[in-house]
Amino acid sequence: MESATDLVEYKYEELASITGGFSEENFVGKTLYGKVFRGKIHQDLETQEVVVKIWVDSMRDVTAPELQESRFDNEIKLLTNSDLKGHPNLVKLIGFYCETEWLGVVYELKPLDALEKLILHDDFTWLARIKVALEFACILECLHDQQLLHLSIGATHLMIDQDFSPRLFDFAMLVGGGFGEIPSREYGFGCHAYVDPVIGLTAKRVFDLKKAKDLGELNAVYIWAWMEYGEPNKTPRSKYFFGTDTGKPRSKCWGMLKKHKESQPNKSLVDKSLESDEYFGAGDGVEITELAMRCVDYYPEE
Repeated sequence: MESATDLVEYKYEELASITGGFSEENFVGKTLYGKVFRGKIHQDLETQEVVVKIWVDSMRDVTAPELQESRFDNEIKLLTNSDLKGHPNLVKLIGFYCETEWLGVVYELKPLDALEKLILHDDFTWLARIKVALEFACILECLHDQQLLHLSIGATHLMIDQDFSPRLFDFAMLVGGGFGEIPSREYGFGCHAYVDPVIGLTAKRVFDLKKAKDLGELNAVYIWAWMEYGEPNKTPRSKYFFGTDTGKPRSKCWGMLKKHKESQPNKSLVDKSLESDEYFGAGDGVEITELAMRCVDYYPEE
């Protein structure tokens, strides 16, 4: 791996010290292939707030170690890219750890929390949610300008800082440019998160891993939105959404969506509790819902 010369190369013992032994108290959440911890670096009389991300072995039965190393290299490459480095909605990489059984990176970041946890909080205001949505769109636009696609973006991969700005910190399924393609056997592992977080932000919903076994894809926030936005009093079974072979939505689902304006004009999926926020406007719910639904349309050209 070729790394930028200004990055610090840490030892495992140093990362353990920074995170209090990877303690539960400092645990922030899981990424697609790793875990994230808060940490502090003490130097002289100053203390630097950081986030430490480590890759874990739990996916090695389906993901070869060399692929994990490739994703690790890609992250270093992305975050040291001169065209992207310093973007306010990307984490700032300050160091890494790379030895036989462990991979890790250190970001300069004082996080409030992962977006997934904040979405359900009542003290996460309407303006804060819209700020996150707008700045999230800005980082996506920046990546797209570089011909890069992030195939696993969701609330678990966005950290919110103390100023309520989102920081993208996980890049496990980045493709395009010089990053190549994701092996086909791995496509399924990011699909539940690969939706526009605007829906979750405003509907106060997150993908619940505990319910995934029983509900399958119906547990995904964007599919809940499809059903709510379609014809009233019709909740299709899972088979209406995905074919058994291709994984593509069946036409019945899309027929429902095309009729939504006739059956439910001015439909809002914004959680009712947010409508009492002093900065919530009368037309906000309908407008943000229509925008979010366009973002998760299976046929984006339409």
